[in-house]
Amino acid sequence: MKKSILILTLLVAAVSTFGSIRAITPVPQSESASSWWYQRFLYDKEYVKENEVPFMFVGDSITELWMVDGRGLSVLNKYFKKEPYNALVAGYSADRTEHVIWRMENGELDGHKPKAICLMIGTNNTWHYDESQEAPCDTVLGIRSCIDTIRRKSPKTKIFLFAILPIGRTGSDPKRARNAVVNDAMRELCDGENVIFCEINNQVMDCNGNYNEDVSYDAAHLSTPGYQIWAKNLLKLIKPIFYPDDTPEYSRPLSKAGEDWWLERLYETRCATVSVVSSRPSLVFFGDDLAQGWEDQGQEAVQEYFSRRKIVNLGFEGDAIAQMLWRAKFANFSNMKTYNLVIQAGLIDSELSSEEFLDAFSALFAEVRDAQPLARTVIMGLPPRGRTPDDPARARIEAINEGLKEYADGENVFYLDCNDELLDERGVLPEEISPDQIHFTAEAYKIWAKALAPILR
Repeated sequence: MKKSILILTLLVAAVSTFGSIRAITPVPQSESASSWWYQRFLYDKEYVKENEVPFMFVGDSITELWMVDGRGLSVLNKYFKKEPYNALVAGYSADRTEHVIWRMENGELDGHKPKAICLMIGTNNTWHYDESQEAPCDTVLGIRSCIDTIRRKSPKTKIFLFAILPIGRTGSDPKRARNAVVNDAMRELCDGENVIFCEINNQVMDCNGNYNEDVSYDAAHLSTPGYQIWAKNLLKLIKPIFYPDDTPEYSRPLSKAGEDWWLERLYETRCATVSVVSSRPSLVFFGDDLAQGWEDQGQEAVQEYFSRRKIVNLGFEGDAIAQMLWRAKFANFSNMKTYNLVIQAGLIDSELSSEEFLDAFSALFAEVRDAQPLARTVIMGLPPRGRTPDDPARARIEAINEGLKEYADGENVFYLDCNDELLDERGVLPEEISPDQIHFTAEAYKIWAKALAPILR
């Protein structure tokens, strides 16, 4: 992240020495005072002086269509025009990065400090000019300059930077490849705290990369269902800013000092999910130590039972439901869809009562199903804790598992535990199954895999 920003900074410095780049050179789209563009700019400029604007959409025609009946207007009115958002849509048809920079520098951010801005820009940079006229790196520099201008004018504003949407009905459209380069570089402009990268591209395309006709009427702009998808994703991101007291305490990333491995795995798993957005994986393991363990002690079981499946492992050692909920919301699905999803949660949440556990799991399950509505979802019951049947942890686990069973509908959601098979005839948890009464051996994973395989789609 720091390296890429340094490179971009040096590029901007080089531009000032050796010449200008159109994408970062602020200009109005029209200098005629009577033009619709300039009149619209004057209106927005005056509006922000006279009204509090907590939330703004900034962009081009795709953003402008939030205000058009039959496109995004009904969705805008339903979610964003009322309290607490009171959104202003500063989207101008045909705008490029240089026009947004000019608008921000010349008054559209004067007189108010929005809590959040949704920024989607760059489509017209790649649409209006071929690569010989504007290289992808120039477009990225333009987007970077938009961000810098907003941050300079309103440093406390959260920026949600959305990827450029697909262009062309099919994945073979030549502009797709160019936009993909820009979108990948855009990720490096985001720090995940003040500037957050967001993407809905896979949700508006089918698994073959074709633009769904019901969400885009011309393979460039969105129809009403497309704006519904955009709103659904955006609301998840901005609600904690506008409703901080409603954010569950158990929804937070792991942020302990020295946990660099967690951030590294987060990066690795984000890359893994991004890499399969156009080819749906067959099986995703999502959860804690036991889910991650399919990569280690569970490898033999994977080879024996799931060798022909494309697998993504989203298990994180040491994660409680708190971190799993945060990852489900903000990180680990990245618009990727899967045929089968196995949830293993709760290994680390031993301090929660059964009621508290089930309340937290309810929030996690809702988030996961929202992200993966078509996946066959398997909820794994908590495995036995304690070596013997009289261990007090057993009663708590039994109560939790009874609650988890309630989620199963036998069609899209299944419950599975192998606790009887994991225990011996006396109810003792053998060391060859779990040497520390927490983690599993290869033999235990084979028991799990054998029971899991027939359930999967």
